Amino acid sequence: MAGSIEKRGKDSYRLIVCHGFNLECKPIRHTKTVHGTKAQAKVELAKFVAEVEQGTVIEGKSITFKEFTEIWKRDYGSKELAPSTYNRYLGMLEARILPYLGHFKLDRIKPTDIMKFYDMLDKDTQIRRVKCNNGYRTLKPLSQKTILEHHRLLSAMLHRAVYWQLIVSNPAERVQPPKTSKPLRRHYDEDQTKILVDNLQQLKGNQIKYRTAILLDIFTGARLGELVGLEWSDIDLKNGIININKSSQYLSEKGVFTKAPKTESSIRDVAIPDFIVSLLEEYKLWYDEQKSFCDELWTDSNRLFVQADGKPMHPSTISKWFVKYVGQIGLPVINFHGLRHTNTTLLISQNIDVAVVAARLEHAQITTTFNFYVHPIISHNRNAGNVLENLLLPQKLV
Repeated sequence: MAGSIEKRGKDSYRLIVCHGFNLECKPIRHTKTVHGTKAQAKVELAKFVAEVEQGTVIEGKSITFKEFTEIWKRDYGSKELAPSTYNRYLGMLEARILPYLGHFKLDRIKPTDIMKFYDMLDKDTQIRRVKCNNGYRTLKPLSQKTILEHHRLLSAMLHRAVYWQLIVSNPAERVQPPKTSKPLRRHYDEDQTKILVDNLQQLKGNQIKYRTAILLDIFTGARLGELVGLEWSDIDLKNGIININKSSQYLSEKGVFTKAPKTESSIRDVAIPDFIVSLLEEYKLWYDEQKSFCDELWTDSNRLFVQADGKPMHPSTISKWFVKYVGQIGLPVINFHGLRHTNTTLLISQNIDVAVVAARLEHAQITTTFNFYVHPIISHNRNAGNVLENLLLPQKLV
């Protein structure tokens, strides 16, 4: 395939390559403007011919990253992402990514541009000056974990641009992601969990709602949104099964809403012991009393955990109560998700098949259960040391 060169101005040349035919049987014309000498233009022409033959030339007017973001929001983000995830990504885009990269031509973003962006975040959380800061930067570095989250979003968006053939390659793939240490996932060991369970069982009156919620989570390992999203129709007390099939979330612009599972595998049955069945039966009696007391003022949402008038409870209500409560009874304060880690670690410490535990947690890969949710139990750690002592130093047993 041959190409041609047209002189456009001083040190400016247009490269022309014809390749293929359109629906009207006319040759498809590819053009590109380069600057330099005639000899340099010939070298660029040879490269351009190769690009056209390989199909790596992107046609059409180049758009800015900001313009691409609007396309991504309309055709992907708002449709494919969970509302809370999408809302968080919009915040990252508006606060930092767009103020820095918004004016860049999408096909002109280089790895070095992204590297400079991360360097800026490493020095200051603000890319754009804000009124409440009187126009000055905070000079407070963003954490490596948060910078990594920006990298993942930016890389995913540019990967989508490649998929849509708006750019040839993803420049973020040539940038070393920020290094972060593995977060310490706090949980309770068996003794601490026993203390928590014992104290919860002493709660009376209206606090039965929180007693039920926390104990149910300890025994199921459900996520907070899954727990708060449970309805009475999801509970099979006769067979001791809870069907987890939805999640309750909150956004300021939407309020409390129900989110469907992302995949069919997210829907699962979790078996519960007789202790939890009895607890739920007791709770249901209290629940019906509250419903009867409110009468026509009651909103019949069918949710297990509701406000005083029956409306769905804000997801953070239970988690905030839990953090305050464990501090009051003298336990180390962990976040609510720590109960999920606690549930998994205790089950595996009791030699429950990891595949069964993974299924209860809705993990597609068993490695996820091991890597993120399994923590050593201190009593088992001591037993491991004692085993070697008994093996290597049997005389101490005499």
